[in-house]
Amino acid sequence: MEMTKRKKIVGTVELVAAAAVLIVAVVFAPAYKTAVGDSDSTAPQTEASAENPSQQDADSADAAENSTTTEPTTAPPEVGAYTVTPNYIVVTGDAAMEMYSVSKKKLTEYGGTVNALSAAVPEVKVFALLAPTRMEYYGPEEYRTGSHSQKRGIEIAYGAMNDNIVKVDAYDRLSRHTDEYLYFRTDHHWTARGAYRAYEAFCASAGLTCKPLSDHETGKLEGFVGSMYRYTQSEALKNNPDIVEVFYPTVDASGQFFSSPAMNDGKNLRIISTNINDPASKYMAFIQGDKPLIKMTSNAAGGQKILLIKESYGNAFAPFLLENYSEVYVLDPRQEGVKGMNLPQFLRDNGIGNVLFLNYMMAPSNSKYMDALNEMIH
Repeated sequence: MEMTKRKKIVGTVELVAAAAVLIVAVVFAPAYKTAVGDSDSTAPQTEASAENPSQQDADSADAAENSTTTEPTTAPPEVGAYTVTPNYIVVTGDAAMEMYSVSKKKLTEYGGTVNALSAAVPEVKVFALLAPTRMEYYGPEEYRTGSHSQKRGIEIAYGAMNDNIVKVDAYDRLSRHTDEYLYFRTDHHWTARGAYRAYEAFCASAGLTCKPLSDHETGKLEGFVGSMYRYTQSEALKNNPDIVEVFYPTVDASGQFFSSPAMNDGKNLRIISTNINDPASKYMAFIQGDKPLIKMTSNAAGGQKILLIKESYGNAFAPFLLENYSEVYVLDPRQEGVKGMNLPQFLRDNGIGNVLFLNYMMAPSNSKYMDALNEMIH
């Protein structure tokens, strides 16, 4: 409130009214109002998947540059049965999740990026899979409807893609299994079980046979406390850690990771790892976290090859591709070693006939990710 030069005294009633306005503004500031279908602005986001300082390959910064703050600086305001932190994380009980809001402009541009690669390599079959977050199925209703609807966001992005792009409906498949452990409570990622449900949807779209989850040998890592705890410091999350469930490939498989598209410095890849002790790093159970470029091979029938273009949401998904593809390449555009690579040429040089864009719903608003991806295509 600004005092004018002509009035040096503000009446008691005015002071009380102004104070009330400030209190309401602070308490309800997180109720972000921008409509996903009508605005070009993007809601402030957290560094939900920012790299753990002790693990350079761990949860990379999926939305880092849009962060308003890395940790809450004040106690989160009480809003009904849940709280909302200053960095737009909703905490309800022993679970936390990112608030979603991405503009129509960003979603449309994402669709244009997928179209651009398809146009550059018309001989390659291109798939797109946008993965909804935990919020869409388990969050408070006001943060998963209307301006926050991820279903509507997916429709906008898919609607911007050309007819030849195969759009994978993982949303509906996940919605039919919400009684399962699809998403972590203390981390922003989906679980391997959630990734598998999305893989079922991919197989249906690609005309592939999807082996039942019961065919896979399993393992688990207990005591996982991930990104949502890191950015909320919620005792409820800390005291109720997640379990990381893993599913081993049913086929014979091996892999290497590389620092550049030349692929001349390969190191052996652990496709699934269960010997991770750091409670914050256990999502690295899948393909050892974020690598610039990975090549995995399997004895899957058919001899097909696929490139998975992803951020960290793709890590839990990638091992399932080995069931249907004899060569699986995994590309993380954010990593320094692959920046500026000629993606169409890479596909041709390696005889790759399929590409899957797999991103979680925050990715289209991540300028670091999108700029790096566009640079590879154009």
